[in-house]
Amino acid sequence: MNTIKVSLLAIIVSFIFACKTDPKIQENVIHIRIKKDPERINPLIFPNPTAREIYQYIHLPMADYDPNTLTLSPLLIKEIPTEMAIDTGKYKGGIAFDIEFIAEAKWDNGAPITGDDFLFTLKAINLPSTNAGKYRDFTKHISEIIVDPANKKKFRVIFAEDYMLALETAINLEVYPKYFYDSLDVLGKYEFHDFTEKNADKLNADSTLVKFASQFNSNTYSRDKINGSGPYRFVSWTADQNIILEKKPNYWAKAKNQPLLQQGPDKMVFHIIPDEVTAVTQLKAGSIDLINEISGDYYENLEQDPAINQYFSFYHPALMKQYYILLNNGDSKLKDVRVRKALAHLVDNDNIIKNIEKNKGTKSVSPIHPLKKTFNTSLTPIEFDIEKAKTLLADAGWSDGDGNGILDRKVGGKSEELELELLISGHELGKKIAIILQENATKAGIKIKITEKDFKLIRAEHIKTRKYQLIPSVLSQDLQAWDDLSKWHSENDIPDGSNETSYRNPEVDKMIDQIIHTKNDDQRMELYKKIQSAIYEDQPVIFMYAPEERIIISKKWTSSATVKRPGYLANTFKYSGAGISIPK
Repeated sequence: MNTIKVSLLAIIVSFIFACKTDPKIQENVIHIRIKKDPERINPLIFPNPTAREIYQYIHLPMADYDPNTLTLSPLLIKEIPTEMAIDTGKYKGGIAFDIEFIAEAKWDNGAPITGDDFLFTLKAINLPSTNAGKYRDFTKHISEIIVDPANKKKFRVIFAEDYMLALETAINLEVYPKYFYDSLDVLGKYEFHDFTEKNADKLNADSTLVKFASQFNSNTYSRDKINGSGPYRFVSWTADQNIILEKKPNYWAKAKNQPLLQQGPDKMVFHIIPDEVTAVTQLKAGSIDLINEISGDYYENLEQDPAINQYFSFYHPALMKQYYILLNNGDSKLKDVRVRKALAHLVDNDNIIKNIEKNKGTKSVSPIHPLKKTFNTSLTPIEFDIEKAKTLLADAGWSDGDGNGILDRKVGGKSEELELELLISGHELGKKIAIILQENATKAGIKIKITEKDFKLIRAEHIKTRKYQLIPSVLSQDLQAWDDLSKWHSENDIPDGSNETSYRNPEVDKMIDQIIHTKNDDQRMELYKKIQSAIYEDQPVIFMYAPEERIIISKKWTSSATVKRPGYLANTFKYSGAGISIPK
């Protein structure tokens, strides 16, 4: 009898254990590590690379660059529209695009996506009090939007002037549901052409618009309430722990085969794990399926370990991003181009690429990514040269007058030492770069103080207000023909503006204004080269290098990589790991 009881107990225990360990219990749920809290999931407000990893599954643009073909492909619309010249009327000499949303395209509540949603989105972007400056630099060129009253799926986008980025501006844009973000039709009492900077005072005097903008800018619609057209819906956000998405049932695009519309995993769990050691430990334990932005040392060691390699896939695509160091060109010590160039000579990019990036990176010299066709190949990377830095600093009037090893100069009869503050956010790579620069700067007579702060505070207290000297940062680009040069235009040197370095060069402004209306390829290429040359000579930032991304994905998933940021599309992954068990 006792034997029977023992056997029965063993069967029960085995069953319970099997339920806990059966891969099917957790199958088709992918666990992804992200390095930091993305602050907000809103592509129109302060978009950042971490947020992009998440919102790409929630908020769809009307068209986007296919990760496989790298061509602009329709997502929410029937086709890529053809440019039409306007020969008569108010907008004679301009261009227009007729666009139509596909019949199936719907929001989370089942409502159809219409031209009214596009019109609302553009009004919200162009309202001066919303924090959508990144998009406003482009959408300000749109003169009118006309929604077809007989078919709300159809609308026309009009540009008063021919504009090289017109097509991308009209369709490569995330659309927001009007019913969700403006249920009271606050923006409806104004026409589209009212939302301009010249009408800013009038718009800012309207209390209902101010209230709308405050809500639109807040976390209400960026952390708490999120609604979109993508294959996944927002479930929850636990601060500094995780963000959960799940695929929508009866999704309108189930029959579509575009990568960006696919539904692979049933659920995506983004784990916020700043510490790399912890992230790698969890990866090895099988509690994390995907990790990117991993350091070169970890990536190389794991890739070369046969015991690990058999359970994980390793990818290192060249993404459209560059590392650089922001320099506040408005700072009294950094206004002199010779000081900025001297600092550039103190960054040993060859050493960083070889020893930190494990040779997975390419030196950069300009705002344009070195792999893009618009890159100026005639520019030579600024080489590491401490003696050259010393010469430039001497030419700028800096010398060690008191013999304490730190350069100084007289300002208003008082001695001022060349001491600079470098702000870092805790990112491991940023720390390493900061220490290398600090050590080399000391040899040149510059004292660099390294201050670590949360990146949210760095953005709010320093970048936004321009109260900083040096900050390691990332310059990200997209695949489109246009390379965003608005960061270098003086008109964007405003609080929250994209010109974060207070860089000002009237000639560069003039060329940027010219290039956006130049459609001739040869002429545009020449302007690209001249702009890059001018910025190179001014050295408003320290251009460092373009890294290759490092991504490790569990072989429980059939996966792939892409040059499109962030280097992977988790919604395209297929679960195949019922039989794969990572040894503990």
